[in-house]
Amino acid sequence: MKFIETALSQLVVQFGGNICSFSGLPSQSNPSLRGIQTLEKGTAEHLGFLANPKYKEQLLTTRIGVVMVKADQFEGLSAWLSDQGRDPTSAPLAWLLPDPYLAYAKIQQWWLAQSEFKPAPGIHPTAVVDPLANIDPSASVGPNVVIGAHAVIANGVRLDAGVVIGRDVQVGTRTRIYPNVTVYDECVIGSNCILHAGCVIGADGFGFAPEQGHWVKIPQVGRVVIADDVEVGANTTIDRGALDDTVIGFGVKLDNQIMIAHNVQVGERTAMAGCVGVAGSTRIGARCTVGGAAMILGHLNIPDGTHISAATTVMSSIKEAGAYTGIFPMEEHKNWERTAVSLKQLVKLRGELRDLQKK
Repeated sequence: MKFIETALSQLVVQFGGNICSFSGLPSQSNPSLRGIQTLEKGTAEHLGFLANPKYKEQLLTTRIGVVMVKADQFEGLSAWLSDQGRDPTSAPLAWLLPDPYLAYAKIQQWWLAQSEFKPAPGIHPTAVVDPLANIDPSASVGPNVVIGAHAVIANGVRLDAGVVIGRDVQVGTRTRIYPNVTVYDECVIGSNCILHAGCVIGADGFGFAPEQGHWVKIPQVGRVVIADDVEVGANTTIDRGALDDTVIGFGVKLDNQIMIAHNVQVGERTAMAGCVGVAGSTRIGARCTVGGAAMILGHLNIPDGTHISAATTVMSSIKEAGAYTGIFPMEEHKNWERTAVSLKQLVKLRGELRDLQKK
């Protein structure tokens, strides 16, 4: 993406910190910058960051103009560069900040907001909008968008091409919905949310009652309620509740291709990586993290502050917060086969051990 040209001094005024030279001399330079790049690929017109000192060797060869570093690491980095023989006059300027990685996130957000294309408010002529829908004049409704009756689209909302908003849906202020997202009837999307392309909010939960070898569908009449500041990744699906609502709490971050089943509740500021599956009626607490491809069975409780490692299967409720892992480390296949055979014998071996203990 092409970012607008911005003077370093303008960024410092906006985000704080101090500019220093690795030579130890005061710097009067005020370069114009055109975005953030890696230390490996950046040029003199780029801003970079060094969040982890183990990558400091990249400072020896980088051509980047300015690098964000932790303020309390600058002196050590400067001395190390000198020991390694890098000419300090050719080194990048150092922007001293308490947390370069956090600064990177905030600066990139600002730069993107200043640089990205913003469609004019209004409704595209190809959009199909029910006359009973309520759309704020400041909202942007893109090509081929469909909006149902009594839907409420708040100020500053952006609906990209092909979005479908059902009847009685509410979309909060400044929420961005990317192309081909579908929000089913009556669902609620909060303010400052991001819904990435292809995600589906409010499809029927998987509910069926058995009858003589057949399945009888249970109507899913709850909603999906998404709080403010939530991000939902591409092709992620969140099912509506059977009776009660499926609820996604404030500040939750969901990666791509996640499946959230009916009546699940996810606590505020919880984050889940790609391909996680959560079965119905499970309650996940606040500030939890769930690694990619983890599977959480239904009707479970996960307490606040719990971390679940990637590919872990959670089959019972967790009583105390902590870090939980349930995966086998990878090994050569023939060794894995031996391990699997041994595992199958554990119950038998346990019985034999008990017999020995009795004797």
